[in-house]
Amino acid sequence: MKSSYLILAAIAMSNSVAADSEEGRFSDQGWGGELSFLAGYGSSKSNLSTESDEKISDLNSAGKSESSFMAAPFGQVRYNFDQQQVFFGMSRDDIVEGVFALELGYAFALGSDSSLSFSYLPTVAKGEVWADPYLLNTAREKTDVSGNAYRVQYENIAGLGIDSDIAYYDKDVENELSGNKNAALNRDGSGYLVSVSTGVPLSESVFVMPSIEYHRFDADGKAMAFDKYTLSMTAMAMINDTSSLSLNGAYGRSDYDAENSLFSQTRKDFVYDLNLAYEYIGFLGWENVGFNILAGYRNVDSNINFYDQNDYLVGTGVSYLF
Repeated sequence: MKSSYLILAAIAMSNSVAADSEEGRFSDQGWGGELSFLAGYGSSKSNLSTESDEKISDLNSAGKSESSFMAAPFGQVRYNFDQQQVFFGMSRDDIVEGVFALELGYAFALGSDSSLSFSYLPTVAKGEVWADPYLLNTAREKTDVSGNAYRVQYENIAGLGIDSDIAYYDKDVENELSGNKNAALNRDGSGYLVSVSTGVPLSESVFVMPSIEYHRFDADGKAMAFDKYTLSMTAMAMINDTSSLSLNGAYGRSDYDAENSLFSQTRKDFVYDLNLAYEYIGFLGWENVGFNILAGYRNVDSNINFYDQNDYLVGTGVSYLF
């Protein structure tokens, strides 16, 4: 089962307060970072997941549900000097194409409250897909998918409390067979994402973070190219000095460029995400250790049943800040 989207989303939420205070526009000189470990149980229902059935007999129905236990480490190391920072590792909030991504980057402060960063993500689209996901009554074969991404982030633009995030990426399916039947189904291509967000305090202990994102993917196959628009809202509350609770909800819509000849329709997806996270800092009496409880849910409702998707994850983990 591939639930990396939910894992990363939950970890990003559960640690975001700690990460913001840790980074603090690079005021803490020298080495820093975090190490996290998550164990959880999840389920995925998707025809496109390589953990689903190798053989399918019908293109007009959703995939079967597959469940599994998972455990994964995460971490990032940062070095601050003067008003600058270099960083390397798996960033908790870097979700491009819903997969794990190593990130190497450089950031510098702009005044006392703003910063600009540039980074490279060499494994952003790395994973496995079906070489031909539409193959019927024959075992489907897996193939590798790879890509790179380049990212620019501007935090607290001109002191206005607005953040922007821009990323460009490419995607290459090693043994792309779905396009052999129809070139419009070729999944290779490149894309970019642009998001804008802000934080609004409601009280001393509660704040909300609305954001809007636009995602464009130019696939070699026109039926695979799309525009996606996403609205999200995150609410975070400090329960006390050591505990925090986060709730995130998002709604997205993807509109594809051309008709998919296999279904005689132009694909349109509606995506719903909900994530809940609790974190306790000072676990087992160690002030730099956090204990996390996580839950995430994602639903993709497509006008073409074949592309419907349903994922959930529940888990727990620990994090160490240094």
